[in-house]
Amino acid sequence: MGLSVAEKDLDKATQDRLSKVAASVGISYILAQREQTEQTNLVLRSELQLAKTLTGHADPIDWALTRKRVEAVLGGMPVADAYKKEQEEAAALKKKLSDADAKYEAEKAKKQAEFNAKLLEREQALAQEKALRAQEAEEARKDKFLYLGGLVCLAGVGCIVFGPKVIGFQLFAAGVALSSIPTIWSSEYFIYIVGFFVLIAAIAILRVVFRKKTCEVPNDQPPA
Repeated sequence: MGLSVAEKDLDKATQDRLSKVAASVGISYILAQREQTEQTNLVLRSELQLAKTLTGHADPIDWALTRKRVEAVLGGMPVADAYKKEQEEAAALKKKLSDADAKYEAEKAKKQAEFNAKLLEREQALAQEKALRAQEAEEARKDKFLYLGGLVCLAGVGCIVFGPKVIGFQLFAAGVALSSIPTIWSSEYFIYIVGFFVLIAAIAILRVVFRKKTCEVPNDQPPA
């Protein structure tokens, strides 16, 4: 991310510099076509000085070729002959730079697209891993209810075989209900199912309590 920001800042600074140079050179070209006065020459030199400051020093080879071209024109060579080839080369160079910039932008967009694709792939992998962990946690939770319900069912079977059958059946039903909680948890009938089992449990508790109180009622009749 830091490199991307640095590239954008560099591109913007380069574009700003070229724009300022183009403006100074362009206005200098216009001023050079006017009738020259002391004020015009002063402004022209100032604009060219500004452009020179923005561009910096030229390559020695380019500087030598430019001096040779200017000296040839000042020595009598026709301007058209001196600048025709250079103008064509300048136009070709401008097109080459434009094509190179377009290629660079396309390559940068391609790299960014590849990076985004890899980032999306990584995010999807993390999401899948998260979903898998959630599923594993859900399965573990279901297993806990299943094991606990199984134990209650076993207790109910044992009670049916060795103890009160009514209580045994009630324990067995409670075990089945406990084991089925994870399955019916997301059902729209969950409240009704739970309410049904709560009602059964309440009836069973009332029966036990009523039965206990009945057993505790004293017999007032004297023995025969």
